[in-house]
Amino acid sequence: MRALRDVSPPVRAVVTVAATSLFMVLVAWATLIGPDEVFTGPGPRPAQDVTTPTSCIPLPEETAPDGIITYGVPDDINERDYCDPPGASIDDYRDLAEQNPPPWWVKVLVYVILFGLLGLVAGGVLWLLVTVVRAALSRRGGEERVDVALTVLDEPDRVAAAVVADAEEQDALLRDGDARNAIVAAWHRFEVQGEAAGVPRHGAETSSEYALRFLDLADADTGPVRRLAELYREARFSEHEITEQHRAEALDTLAAIRRSLGVRA
Repeated sequence: MRALRDVSPPVRAVVTVAATSLFMVLVAWATLIGPDEVFTGPGPRPAQDVTTPTSCIPLPEETAPDGIITYGVPDDINERDYCDPPGASIDDYRDLAEQNPPPWWVKVLVYVILFGLLGLVAGGVLWLLVTVVRAALSRRGGEERVDVALTVLDEPDRVAAAVVADAEEQDALLRDGDARNAIVAAWHRFEVQGEAAGVPRHGAETSSEYALRFLDLADADTGPVRRLAELYREARFSEHEITEQHRAEALDTLAAIRRSLGVRA
């Protein structure tokens, strides 16, 4: 299942369409010949005997009142060279199938399979339509978020005010618990501040990209911003110990960012 999640949406759509087409072909075939013929059709044509016939004694024939011809078995069949009875024809097999219809539960099973195939086809088509609609809405929503971001570019004071207004909560996160988790939580707090300022995160943005864009809107000092981003990446992705010295440096760097916002905050 994980491999399917790694496949891109266009490939999944192509696979879905191909599977849907195959189901439609199977359903159309079964519908045209009827459920009875699925199990009782004539089947493949028997192979013809291409061997050269040899001279033999024909078996005695007996014709019944209904026209059916049968062959008798002579008493001396093992002592004389009698011919083998002719094989059954396609018509014989068809007549045999018609005279011995399948039981009722077989017909019910065929109908269940047919309706199940129809349900799968309908579900696949519906899923494909939902996927296309969601993709279209996502693209439209992305364009709307870009428009919002461009509007906020003209109002850096709102972003700066959101950063300063949330200073107490952000500092509390940075001082609480393990130093590694505290630095990560304090960095992610920029997302809360961004929502408060009307700057939503783009769907394709990472946490680092969003925080850097958000702080750039506030025109924060790039030096402290860059250092705080380095501390976040070190705490988030490194395996070595994150000490109290890292926490203290993160607090100082965050304070420097707020100071760089100036009177606009």
